[in-house]
Amino acid sequence: MSDFLSRAVELSSRISRSYLLGQLIFISVFFASYLLMMQPFLKLVETSLVSRFVIRGLVDCANLVLVTHLLLRPVLKFYLLSVSQKLLPALWSFLYITALSLFCSALSMLTAKLELLKTTQIDTVSFNHQNQQLLMEFSQFNQWLLGGFNTFIILLGWSLIYLFWHGLQQKKQLQQQMQQAQIQQLTYQLSPHFLFNALNSVRALIFENQHQAAQTVTHLSELLRIHLQTQMRPVATLAEEWQTAEFYLQIEQVRLEQRLETCIELAEDCLTQKLPGLTVLTLIENAIKHGISPNAEPGWLKVKAEKTGRSVWVLSISNSYKAVSPFKGTGSSLNNLQQRLVLQLGDSIRWQQTKTDQQFEVRMELPYV
Repeated sequence: MSDFLSRAVELSSRISRSYLLGQLIFISVFFASYLLMMQPFLKLVETSLVSRFVIRGLVDCANLVLVTHLLLRPVLKFYLLSVSQKLLPALWSFLYITALSLFCSALSMLTAKLELLKTTQIDTVSFNHQNQQLLMEFSQFNQWLLGGFNTFIILLGWSLIYLFWHGLQQKKQLQQQMQQAQIQQLTYQLSPHFLFNALNSVRALIFENQHQAAQTVTHLSELLRIHLQTQMRPVATLAEEWQTAEFYLQIEQVRLEQRLETCIELAEDCLTQKLPGLTVLTLIENAIKHGISPNAEPGWLKVKAEKTGRSVWVLSISNSYKAVSPFKGTGSSLNNLQQRLVLQLGDSIRWQQTKTDQQFEVRMELPYV
């Protein structure tokens, strides 16, 4: 019991925007219904008493908010939604809502006994039928039962709406988790491919220049550290992406020497834009492996990022392309990257691949945030 109370207190302190908006809509509808129901009585009383009916309505609204937030919401969330067998908890919840309804009705009757609100108590209603006036009197017990029934309908409706809303939130959260898992899986698929190429670069240097090989191993360890951090954080800024790719280029520059020329043009207003982790590294790795490395002649690599509109920026990576690569790629790395871009940035991106006899380019139009 103490554990439930502590969890209920913790839940009561957590209020999301959607829940708060729902409560405001609920209480606005209730107060409007109250004024509509009291309209015949408001026409019969003096103008000075109208404000007292309004005050009582506001007090009843406050009572409902407190009851639904502090007493009803924790039971629905921790008791009804957390068990697999629904029939018995649903029955107990039904009885609990009934008890809360009678409690709210009694609270409303006690409020009407305050000196300021005594005149708002309605215990007699008259009806005119065929020129005859009929009086209907309500005892305290009848008023309590009638008020409890009305409140029961309100609390039951609130509960059903809350359960429906909670189900939508859970479904949305599950979709986000599945999407995140898919993104993470696609990221992990890049790791063996990247590590294989990097180790081959280091292996080629061991017999040529041991000092450069040692320095390259240092670059590789730093690159792997950033790579592992990227897997834990699937989104990175363009500046962080370029820092990772730069370590890889230093490794490849040692291996390829004069065969690799680079041209980097990254606009400053694009450096803070976010991308799926390893985006730039994947594209550069693909360009070197299939475009520059297979050729004995010097090749070039160009990385460019610029803002082309108020809400669009472009990232393009192009490379020279002459000889056919001996590595028969499956295109999985680019396909995975494209899927990750769609999953994380939505369908607003535009992906364009252009291949000629001399050049290969990947151009992406991305939303500028």
